[in-house]
Amino acid sequence: MRCRSPTFRGSGWILLVRAEIVSPRGGDRGRESEPEGTSVKPLARHTLTVLLTAALLGAGVSSSGAAPVDAPVADLGTSAKPVAAVADAAGAVFLLNEGDATISKLSAAGALTRVFARLTPACRPQGLAIDPKGALFVACGGTDSVTRVSPSGAVIDYWAYDGRGSLPRGITADSAGNVFVSNWGTSTITKIAADGSVVPVFARLDPADRPLGLTTDAAGSVYVADTQTNRVTKISAIGAVREVFAQLPTGPGAPTGPVAVAVDPWGTLYTANGSSSSGGGTGGGDSGVGSVSSFAPDGSLREASVPLPPGAHRPTGFAMDPYGDLFVGDELSHALTAIDASDGSVVSVAGFGGTAILRAVALSGTGVYAADYVSGVVRRVELAPTLTAPPSDATLRRGVPVALDVAATGFGTRLVIAAGVLPPGLTLDPARGRLGGTPTTAGTYPIDIVAANHWGATAPRHVVLMVVR
Repeated sequence: MRCRSPTFRGSGWILLVRAEIVSPRGGDRGRESEPEGTSVKPLARHTLTVLLTAALLGAGVSSSGAAPVDAPVADLGTSAKPVAAVADAAGAVFLLNEGDATISKLSAAGALTRVFARLTPACRPQGLAIDPKGALFVACGGTDSVTRVSPSGAVIDYWAYDGRGSLPRGITADSAGNVFVSNWGTSTITKIAADGSVVPVFARLDPADRPLGLTTDAAGSVYVADTQTNRVTKISAIGAVREVFAQLPTGPGAPTGPVAVAVDPWGTLYTANGSSSSGGGTGGGDSGVGSVSSFAPDGSLREASVPLPPGAHRPTGFAMDPYGDLFVGDELSHALTAIDASDGSVVSVAGFGGTAILRAVALSGTGVYAADYVSGVVRRVELAPTLTAPPSDATLRRGVPVALDVAATGFGTRLVIAAGVLPPGLTLDPARGRLGGTPTTAGTYPIDIVAANHWGATAPRHVVLMVVR
């Protein structure tokens, strides 16, 4: 696991590009002055130092070290207090608002319906799920029940009653349309089958567990974050309970209080932990600083604390894309963090400012949406790639080292040569976007460079590199 930690200054990410470039007229183009705060060794004659500004995601990079998000796509107002978000197959995003017991809808085109559905004030909404047909399900902690909202916004209270004192907190749906609810008050799991039938006690957990977040895998198994026993319970599709599938470590500083859980397509399990222990045992800690833990498909611990970007963190929930990339909402970092499934790297993809609390996160189309609990502002981060600073045609000198940085946006973007052959001696690092090496053979080398990731690819950028003696 490695944490990306590029250096940011001001409003831009400074990429230093050094290359031996020969002027077509053979003149010396000189050298740019060194940027403040960097240390650049004197360069040889005919070497050009180029400063480029680029973005990891969005149009620029903030001074906090996190890539800025697009302009706000919606403002729910400070009374909304969004706590959960989901997206439907058409790309619409639905936000559950704890503050005024409503659901807001943001269409794929960006149109906001501030009150798509109004819940009963007694509901005290806690969690939101959506089934494959677009029906919404709300865990109502105040009425010990689940409310169903049709795709058109019609509300049916008490679609399922979980039992007196059940205090439903978490809710999720599987690909078959079954809905599962975690009842914090009774440490039970309720199942609402795709046909609408309700099993109030589908699974009974240890009374000490106090379950909260839950998720499902492709086999229909349910994983439950047990907040008070610091473990994950696994429930099979038929309701068989494995009480201790995954256990957080114990001891001073160990993560405690898992509030959310996610599982990727290969079975890797993640927990969002709300705190850390101040002493031994399995009791909840009181540090107030949380973490993300990862477990192997068999439940064994991989990393007690996945390295996150610098600063304090208290993860509040997860959104996982189909490729296993994990997006983490946070109360302390005021930012959205992403864990790249391809290499385990971790990066802050969006900073929201010093007072933001991110609990509602959802993926839709090629973007990830996050809503600030404090302000009610909803923002979107584009995940598809863009070549922001592609290389230009250049004449290089044989035997002289070259380092050209190609800047691209997008999450987990890789640079590839789509056509042509690089000059012998040069290679392209697809992850760093660096074209480097020492050209060994004179000639003209036309190439096409493309930026690509899970979410798409850019149009090829045609570049001609000429190597001279």
